[in-house]
Amino acid sequence: MDYEIAFDQDENVYRIYTGYEFAAIGEWVSEYVRELESIQRVLMAARLAETEKETTEFKHGPFDVILSEEGVSVSRQVDLDSAEEEIKAMFDTQESFYQTSTDGIQAECGLEDLINMIENWHEVLQ
Repeated sequence: MDYEIAFDQDENVYRIYTGYEFAAIGEWVSEYVRELESIQRVLMAARLAETEKETTEFKHGPFDVILSEEGVSVSRQVDLDSAEEEIKAMFDTQESFYQTSTDGIQAECGLEDLINMIENWHEVLQ
């Protein structure tokens, strides 16, 4: 997985930037895996998935995270209910043309990639 850890001057914090296909993973780690305890929990879950084939699920805000022996899967739910009328108005009489979805974005990567990213992230945050 290609990623970059950089300082976000607007928010005055470090963030993980990834390509579109891994955006949900980068956003989840940047926003919810910041304290030492959460970093350790994620690394422990990844190691358990690797060695014991144990599956761990996390729910952080809009993120649903599943760590298993196949890797990590992150889904970010999106709430478009408030924007639904505005989106439909853009299509005037073609209201049925566009249906809002709350599926959000999803990303997957291998455990080794996740572990490397989290370890690098931990070093940057120290």
